[in-house]
Amino acid sequence: MSSDATMDRPASRSTLSVWVARAWYWFWKTFLMVIAKLAFRLRIEGREHEPRQAPFLVAGNHASLLDPPLVGIGLRHQSAYMAKDSLFDIPILGPWLRSVGCFPVRRGTPDRKAIRRSFEVLEQGGVLTIFPEGTRSTDGRLRDAEPGAAMIALRTGVKVLPAAVINSHRILRKGEMWPHFERVIVRYGPPIDVPKIEGRLDHATLEEWGKRFMDAIERLLPPDQHRVR
Repeated sequence: MSSDATMDRPASRSTLSVWVARAWYWFWKTFLMVIAKLAFRLRIEGREHEPRQAPFLVAGNHASLLDPPLVGIGLRHQSAYMAKDSLFDIPILGPWLRSVGCFPVRRGTPDRKAIRRSFEVLEQGGVLTIFPEGTRSTDGRLRDAEPGAAMIALRTGVKVLPAAVINSHRILRKGEMWPHFERVIVRYGPPIDVPKIEGRLDHATLEEWGKRFMDAIERLLPPDQHRVR
């Protein structure tokens, strides 16, 4: 066997694994879309705002465990997701999350590994979905942003697509195991242009851009999900 044929094998296997992973992702996306439309009468609005080309970052509100898949199934692009690290310790769920592009993040502390992975996704031309609040809202109302989303966006200079999930907090309330069958709307807004900053990022800059992202999300939400002033 020629050396060229031998060298081609790893590349072929790599290409095959990429296609398998992509097919797996789209299978679950389609499956979850059907379930969401049947169970929650899911309506998706503002898909015309999604950038035609990646990379870009999707920033959404977080009021339910259902928010990541709900935001993702409305996108035309395949996305990677941050998810709290404890979910990856759950049998079956943890491996499944990894298989569809999720990666763990430790909440409440700067997680350098998760940040590096976020940069890799965007630098490789991918899409990253993130929830700037850092944790779920207990009442469905938007909260202020943690600095992570602004830092990632400013370091990479990618566009940020705001996304609002409406009514998900009424479907699967925090601490409950069984869903309520309420109508859900996922609404995307106009993307935000973000400059790339390679120098020092001070607290004021991160706070300003975090507020811009949350303001854009809030404009997509109904008044009963706005921040408490």
